[in-house]
Amino acid sequence: MDWQPEPESLQQLIQLLNSTNMADNAIQQQNNQRLEQLSQVPDFINYLLYVLVCMKDESSLVRTVAGLLLKNKVRQDFKQIPRTVLEYVVSKSIDGIGDPITMVRHTLGTVVATVVALGKVSSWPDVLPRLLQLLDSGDYTVVEGSWDILHKICEECDQELEEPLADGTRPLSVMIPKFLTFFGAESPVLREYAISTTTLFVTLRSESMQPMMDTFVVELFKRANDENAEVLKSVCKAVVALVDSRPDKLMPELENVVNYMIHTTQHSDPDIAMEACEFWLSFCEQKELVESLKPFLNRVVPTLMRGMVYSEEDLLMLDNDDNDAVVPDSDQDIRPRHHRARTHDQHQGDAGSDGESDGGDDSDDDSDDDLDDYYAEWSLRKCSAASLDVMSTAFGDQILDFVLPVLREELASDDWRVKEAGVLALGAIADGCMSGMGPHMPSLLPYLVQWFKHEKALVRSIACWSASRYGKWAIYGAEPNTVKVYFEPLLAGLLEAMMDTSKRVQEAACSAFATIEEDAGPYMAPYIQPVLETLARAFGLYQRKNLIILYDAVGTLAEAVGPELNQPQYVQLLMPTILERWENLQTYDQHMFPLFECLSAIALALGSGFKPYAQPIYERSVQIVGETLQMCQQASQDPSIDAPNKDLVIVALDLISSIVQALGEESQGLIAQHNCVALQLVGMCMVDAETDVRQSAFALLGDLAMHCFALIQPQLGEIMQQLVPQIDYNYQHLNVCNNAAWSAGELALKGGDEVIKPYVTPLLERLVPLLNNENTPLTLAENAAITIGRLGLVSPSVVAPNLEAFAQRWCVVLSSVKDNDEKSSAFQGMMTMISANPHGISKAFLLFCQAAVNWQTPDARLMEMFVQTFAGLKQMAGDEWEASIGMLDPQSRQLVKERFNA
Repeated sequence: MDWQPEPESLQQLIQLLNSTNMADNAIQQQNNQRLEQLSQVPDFINYLLYVLVCMKDESSLVRTVAGLLLKNKVRQDFKQIPRTVLEYVVSKSIDGIGDPITMVRHTLGTVVATVVALGKVSSWPDVLPRLLQLLDSGDYTVVEGSWDILHKICEECDQELEEPLADGTRPLSVMIPKFLTFFGAESPVLREYAISTTTLFVTLRSESMQPMMDTFVVELFKRANDENAEVLKSVCKAVVALVDSRPDKLMPELENVVNYMIHTTQHSDPDIAMEACEFWLSFCEQKELVESLKPFLNRVVPTLMRGMVYSEEDLLMLDNDDNDAVVPDSDQDIRPRHHRARTHDQHQGDAGSDGESDGGDDSDDDSDDDLDDYYAEWSLRKCSAASLDVMSTAFGDQILDFVLPVLREELASDDWRVKEAGVLALGAIADGCMSGMGPHMPSLLPYLVQWFKHEKALVRSIACWSASRYGKWAIYGAEPNTVKVYFEPLLAGLLEAMMDTSKRVQEAACSAFATIEEDAGPYMAPYIQPVLETLARAFGLYQRKNLIILYDAVGTLAEAVGPELNQPQYVQLLMPTILERWENLQTYDQHMFPLFECLSAIALALGSGFKPYAQPIYERSVQIVGETLQMCQQASQDPSIDAPNKDLVIVALDLISSIVQALGEESQGLIAQHNCVALQLVGMCMVDAETDVRQSAFALLGDLAMHCFALIQPQLGEIMQQLVPQIDYNYQHLNVCNNAAWSAGELALKGGDEVIKPYVTPLLERLVPLLNNENTPLTLAENAAITIGRLGLVSPSVVAPNLEAFAQRWCVVLSSVKDNDEKSSAFQGMMTMISANPHGISKAFLLFCQAAVNWQTPDARLMEMFVQTFAGLKQMAGDEWEASIGMLDPQSRQLVKERFNA
């Protein structure tokens, strides 16, 4: 007999569920407390299930809320719920899957899929066969409800469905053939379920899918002209999935496929057109396929350019207020911001570079940030622009024959929407067609600058973005006097546009300006005064959202001009505004993150000129690190406390690093304050659970080693105990490992043999395997090599006997690193080791010669060591010397003889 509820308790639950949509916060809080009490009742799950499945006279809202509470309860307490209860939940939910109310059916599907996903497919061997059997029901609602569960299980358990069950069969081997039969179902809802669910396994390159791929393609294209919009969107998504995972299934019919996708990209339904447009984006990202698109460019390119015109729907969705500069922003207008911790990178020169995220594969490319921002809020227009962008990169100037005729027509149009689309297209092709567009830019760039003042804010904003994409041409182009003729009007136009009455234009102009100043670098120096004057006025005009971009623009200026910023008149213009923000912002305000980053850049640019401002900024940064760590610890012990965002710790550590770099040894007075509390906090951060916190902590440790070693030395034993394990053979946390390896080298240089000797062997045991592993990411391998060289410089008696174990890879890795002080100290260490163990370099001799001649400007001390080292090797080789260097290529052999007197 089925479980039955106690009537009074059931009525109480119904009343609570009925009041869940009341707007009164107090009532909501009371309801939540009462529901929390009820949830402790042993049969609470059964009550919720009863309301969901059996109480058909109740409103769909009440039943759905009961179902969502049931799903959450199952997810929260899954391991404590008896198996018999779960079986009852699954059985009753599937029994009710034919409910006439779609929302209820889908809630039932969510409950079943949650149980199966949490318990693993293999633990519920009867569920899939039963659902597949229900697909043959004559009751449409039962079939639709079964499809909903199957789709959700396929999304949640895709990998498990590939695994054989107890009887040896793979679930997908049975499921996919069944799914394919529904591609031609009478109901469009069922057709869409079948296509979208099967496409999941195309995307995942499912092994079980491969034998049925031909059938999938045949059945898919039978639906190519389906009259239902959702089915057509699923067909387009499936074609894109084939491009990404099995393009070989499309290539035999490529012309037909391309014709179909061109046609569908122009569909009157913009959502269908957008899904079709994804085809071009995916196709052009496949390097082995892209050339086969060449014969169709004359039709594809104009189609994409037409797709960039704002539709009426687009314009309705946009906030088109051209004069909203005084309208305050809400916090919802501001996107969350993630700070990337510093990574020491030899190719960036110093420790202040941005690195990729842990693992390396997920790295962000800063140069693409403007594209990412512009192509946000995906639409047909944005997808068309992104596709043309990728296509221009793939084909380069070859596409200009098809772009330019349409571009001329669009830019000359009296319809502002068409003109705007032309400006968007002009920006989209910038990276791929820069050389081919060069001859056209003398006439086009001035037009773009003029359009900064167009009557339509949407044209003004896109003109700013597009012009910024040609900033490098305006600075470095082949035209005579290019900076004066093109760059200065562009810069002046953007500075004026930054003060626009439209927030949209302010944002576009300020972002474009940041791009321009990054491209210009030191060329920005003559314009610091007018730039700072504009930035100061913008701080008084901008609302919260655009202030974030403004901080970025200030920081980018500091990075671009460097020490040129350290002039009294510039500092007086800049610092009062920045300090006012610093003093007035609350610690957990969203603006603190970009302000920290901005101050870091300013500190590095001003160098010793930052000293008058350092004390209060340093003290607050230390305070923020300490308070945030303390609050995180409290939150870990008390679930009722919300943990603060640890990004605050990261930006504060990075700002302290910048202050230490800026002041050099003069920073010791700051660090020594309050019993060196900053060092204690760095020690805590080096073992923090979050990798980005550890990453920034080791970057700061390296800076402290360089400039404040006397303060670090008393704690060196404890520091090394924390540091050495972070140099991980498997570099699971790449940037933590990278910064730890680099900071170890800085500690070695400052500590010297007597201090660092106890730690050399444990460091080598980790650094040498990292270096010798050819799969180690290059930046990590370079830092490992430099630290090994530095250890050899200060402790040759320990490192030199191991020279043969790493010399070959060491020479290969550092051969291509640009000349800098770190590389110099590493090579001095290598030659100190060769002096102590000349036979250790024998197998790497030719590689060492090549690495030596790759130096462009060795300093005097290094040059002296090269000459001495080659003299010693020549003497040791005796009559075999000429034969040894004879194995070098003629140019390198000549350089060894001339440079090193060998």
